[in-house]
Amino acid sequence: MPQKPTDLAAIEWEDLRYFLHLAREKSLSGAARKLGTTQPTMSRRLELFESKLGAILFDRLPSGLRLSDTGRQILDYAERMEDAALAAQRIAVGSSAGLTGTVRVTSPEWLGARILSPLLAKFCAAHPTVTVELVTDAEALSLTRREIDVALRFGRFQQDGLMQRKIGSIPFELYAAAAYLKAKGPPDFSDGGADAALITMNAALAESVAETKWLRRYLPQAHVGFCSNSRDGQAAAAAAGAGLVCLPTRLASAYPALRSIKTPAPVPSRELWLGFHRDTGKVRRVRAVVDFIAGEFRQFA
Repeated sequence: MPQKPTDLAAIEWEDLRYFLHLAREKSLSGAARKLGTTQPTMSRRLELFESKLGAILFDRLPSGLRLSDTGRQILDYAERMEDAALAAQRIAVGSSAGLTGTVRVTSPEWLGARILSPLLAKFCAAHPTVTVELVTDAEALSLTRREIDVALRFGRFQQDGLMQRKIGSIPFELYAAAAYLKAKGPPDFSDGGADAALITMNAALAESVAETKWLRRYLPQAHVGFCSNSRDGQAAAAAAGAGLVCLPTRLASAYPALRSIKTPAPVPSRELWLGFHRDTGKVRRVRAVVDFIAGEFRQFA
């Protein structure tokens, strides 16, 4: 049973920040990873905050944390405070006029490694006072919470307060290793590819990926031999002879063993979108990176 609140004046923004991460991650360990701290520290911070409020904010369950009724009510106000704090931070950052400092950019893994990194190297050479930090991560980082400054995504952004533009269209084709084609031949689309082996995204991502749906439509009888959420992992498996795979043409070109396969219909291309927050977009270094990336990607328009 929580004690009567005795220290309300001591509640700080850090209390709410820890609370918000716990509410979003639904576990002490997940929130600790996000904040770069330890699970025991998160537990102590939660107990201290609950003591200050005199209320239980989370039900402790075997599966993790679940907001209590009080926690759900506090969450709304905490998120409003976070929005106000981040807005103030963006305004402060936006007042910086110099072309200096760090710009954090995120993109899908293969795009960052194969295309974006060489392009950003050109930017860094031209602007030695700007540090570009590229984060290639399957987990979407938040522009509104300033976890990132510039993001490249396959698809439109849904958050409020963002500026975005389509900067290109990434073509895909169907590929297999020369050794695989020699052993099995190209897929027979007339019988749904009954003898073919496929390489696809993991099940968690398959439903949202256009090329996986394309494979199911044109090769419904083929069996899935290998799955990976890594495009480079898929390409490497295909190059080793594991089966047929839909890949971006720019990525496939890095694997000499792969051969393009003629298909009855084009493999869907993917729209590439660039996003940034309207406030941080006023910062010269961020705007410089945005304009540079958009200009370099004109070849994919």
